[in-house]
Amino acid sequence: ATFIAKSAELHECFVSEGCEIYGMVDFAVLFAGVVIEEGAIVRDSIIMPNTIIKKGAVIEYSIVGENCVIGEGAHIGERPELIEDKSQWGVAVIGHNVNVSDKAVAPPKAMISKDI
Repeated sequence: ATFIAKSAELHECFVSEGCEIYGMVDFAVLFAGVVIEEGAIVRDSIIMPNTIIKKGAVIEYSIVGENCVIGEGAHIGERPELIEDKSQWGVAVIGHNVNVSDKAVAPPKAMISKDI
């Protein structure tokens, strides 16, 4: 079963079975077993199965592979309207089984296949 906490905020998203959502999800697809901790924000992104987004992390315009852990306060991707040089914008991709450290940053267009 999926659990959506009172602290959760969901807008225009698809949430698969077995997710736990405590944070904010906006225009995103969450596959089975995803955990979005309190204070985390997922926008305009796809989160593959069994990934954990820790407290305060922000995921924007990204694809996050399965079995990943995105650390507290990490920031993956960026909204296109916030990028001055549009040639520098693109979807950030985090591969399967990757651990992203607390407060780490993966900029637009990043393709991360190893722990950072």
